[in-house]
Amino acid sequence: MCVKFTNIKWVYLKFALPLPDEVTYQVCGIAGIYNSISITLPDIELVKRMNDVQKHRGPDDEGIYADDHCALGHRRLAIIDLSKDGHQPFVSDDGRFQLVYNGEIYNYIELRDELQQLGWEFRTRTDTEVLLKAYQQYGKACLSRFNGMFAFAIYDTKRQSLFLSRDRVGIKPLYYAIVDSTLYFASEIKALCAILPSSLSVSYQSLFDYLAFNRTDIYDETFFNEIKRIPNGCYATFDANGLRFTRWWNPEDYLYTCVEDDIEEISKKIQKILISAVQLRMRSDVPVGSCLSGGLDSSILVGILFTHHAVAEAYPAFTASFPRHPIDETRYIDKLNKLYPFRNIRTFPAAEQAHDRLREFVLANDEPTTNPSFYAQYEVMRLAKEHGVTVLLDGQGGDESFAGYQYFHGFYLYGLLREKKLSQFGSELLKSLFRKQDKSAYQTLLFQILPDSQRKKLLLKTVPYLHPDFFYEYIGTSRIYNEFFDVDGLNQSLVRHFQYKLEHLLRMEDRNSMAFSLEARVPYLDYRLVEYLLGVPENLKIRGGETKYLQKRAVGQYTVPEIIRRTDKIGFGTPGNEWMLTESWQNLTIESYNDLVETFPEVFRKNRRLPEKGFDRWKVNQLATWKDLFL
Repeated sequence: MCVKFTNIKWVYLKFALPLPDEVTYQVCGIAGIYNSISITLPDIELVKRMNDVQKHRGPDDEGIYADDHCALGHRRLAIIDLSKDGHQPFVSDDGRFQLVYNGEIYNYIELRDELQQLGWEFRTRTDTEVLLKAYQQYGKACLSRFNGMFAFAIYDTKRQSLFLSRDRVGIKPLYYAIVDSTLYFASEIKALCAILPSSLSVSYQSLFDYLAFNRTDIYDETFFNEIKRIPNGCYATFDANGLRFTRWWNPEDYLYTCVEDDIEEISKKIQKILISAVQLRMRSDVPVGSCLSGGLDSSILVGILFTHHAVAEAYPAFTASFPRHPIDETRYIDKLNKLYPFRNIRTFPAAEQAHDRLREFVLANDEPTTNPSFYAQYEVMRLAKEHGVTVLLDGQGGDESFAGYQYFHGFYLYGLLREKKLSQFGSELLKSLFRKQDKSAYQTLLFQILPDSQRKKLLLKTVPYLHPDFFYEYIGTSRIYNEFFDVDGLNQSLVRHFQYKLEHLLRMEDRNSMAFSLEARVPYLDYRLVEYLLGVPENLKIRGGETKYLQKRAVGQYTVPEIIRRTDKIGFGTPGNEWMLTESWQNLTIESYNDLVETFPEVFRKNRRLPEKGFDRWKVNQLATWKDLFL
């Protein structure tokens, strides 16, 4: 199936959304075009158009660079050094290199000192200049020196080559397409959609992984076959010899590397790294606040801020609340607030509000989202913007580093079983049952030990609305099915999460925050913490039927006992099942499903009732709305 992307201006007008000049979405964005033979004036206009589409990512400044082979564009949201010194594209002192960059290098002060000792002189106090001079000094090896989140492109005017890179885990996005030997790249998919000269076709593999596994952003794919993503932890070079990728960071390299075996020493090191990670991410020349749920990750970050960083009593913490609903977490936040005098500011997402803002939300995210908790996050970001905050600390990544998802218990049990540690397996299983561990732990264990044919049959039963032929055609090429579950235990499962799962959460956090001119920072994804924890033995992460055992042991003192003792996991959860059963959502779901059956007859079966629980109804509405906006 091949479908033409709709003109981006028409998309905004069709749904009565503000045009880009008026859009309130504002954060950094980069774009560019490269051809080793030559580019033309119309190509430069295309970069300007991508800049305009991404104006929401950067309201403070814009810039264009162009020569005969390359054009670069940038939109800036100023976080560090609010002066014009941070203007991009940023040129090297000798005029050879041109840089466009989205993100933050948190350790730029230390790197600048290091480079000055090597003889480099600086004309600004920006991390942008530090990044470029580090590249000039160390070449591609500079990447391992950066502690931050980044996506950037450096054009070498002498060699007429382009260097592109993303951070280790994919916090900042970078998309590209190649048409007739010309490379187009941008921070957002809709910027590329607005300028690509050819029709775009839907990736059925992406549809499959979204519907069957509830996963997007797995490796380099998008929902369009023609648009790809630079994989996380990779850099690329593009010149007359074409596009070449190199992986510069691999989480697998850090398995089983911990040299300490004493839990007290390990806990001290974890605490030291996390306190440092928070301190680095508090570097800002604009107001900072926190996203706060009633869970472990975000509450610990708030505790570290008040204990070690002397934040003001009015420090803002933003929360999604659902009064009188069991999913509401504000009772835990109230307990935390008695310990730390932050100002808790709450938003109240509701079914009708989510229904009315559906198109706005899908457009901001570029691709379908996997569950309604991301809409709650979207409203938290809106709330922070309304209260004048520009930078938000968030607890994303804590579950991947400390084994927080309850289904991780299934991977841990499977590892014990494989290693024939039957006594430990039995003890862990009984203790997890006693703690009333979520059923996903046992489903994961069962999935790991079943033969291939039984796995597929069970999985197909969870998506009865999909055509079996479609299911069996695409499950065989699914990275989730073939690689994500191909593990020997817990630690290798954590690696797979960094490789194939975490980025779909980061993409939605990036879009949700950028939609409101915010920069979200994630201390738990500081590379020092990630690498160290991957080397720590599994039995310190899950113990006695309890996930996040090591996190509680190492930094649990920064939160309250009521949060430590929780056995459930929510994290900006929403009453999504109830939302989908309201009249407006039920009507929309019927309309959406019929629309998808007509558009993708090879995928969806006619006259199928969707499950009332789970995320299927949310995803059907997401996908149908995305189709209306982008196809």
